[in-house]
Amino acid sequence: MGWLDWWIMPPCPLCQRSTKNVFCQDCQNQLQADRISAWPITTTPWPLYAWGIHRGGLRRAIYQLKYEGQRRIGSVLGEWLGSRWREHNRQRQPYTVLPIPLHRERLRQRGYNQAALISQAFCEQTGLRHLPQGLVRVRATVAQHELDPLQRQENLAGAFALRRTPATPVLLVDDIYTTGSTIRAAQQVLATAGIPVAGVIVVAQTPKAVHPALPIPPPPN
Repeated sequence: MGWLDWWIMPPCPLCQRSTKNVFCQDCQNQLQADRISAWPITTTPWPLYAWGIHRGGLRRAIYQLKYEGQRRIGSVLGEWLGSRWREHNRQRQPYTVLPIPLHRERLRQRGYNQAALISQAFCEQTGLRHLPQGLVRVRATVAQHELDPLQRQENLAGAFALRRTPATPVLLVDDIYTTGSTIRAAQQVLATAGIPVAGVIVVAQTPKAVHPALPIPPPPN
């Protein structure tokens, strides 16, 4: 790589150091430190596949993806999820992948749906069918992190609708899993149409949502 390539390559979004990849090696090592080894991490109420824990570098990476316009992070995280899926799910099931949608106003403000960026890269890795417009968010909601579990459920009641009907069981994709309220609201819409949810794919789950039987890696020094 010549000096001009280094000049035009965007810096690492987490530390701003020059790098030939999206993340520099040090930041990638920090991200890998919060990777969860179990796959899936739980099967109740649905198989939940999470790449890592929502803390440290991974939390900052998702923040940069959602609020700082760093779309390329979504592609990397989706590729990591896809690689894990191929590693652990050898049987080629004909699933359809649906990202959790944003309301049109938030989509207009942000310019993209981070879950759709993740799911697109995931499907490119796995070969599964991608249906980014399968679900739509028909009602604007407030940010979930501001609410308690009951408020989360009320906030999402009637928020989703099915625009395109998948022909197979689906995998739902989102960036973060906390209480499952968002997934539950989407699953109810699919269940009404007779479409089963075969699993939930997320980049990270919050530490309080990690199954107590699973070992949580210590944070990096």
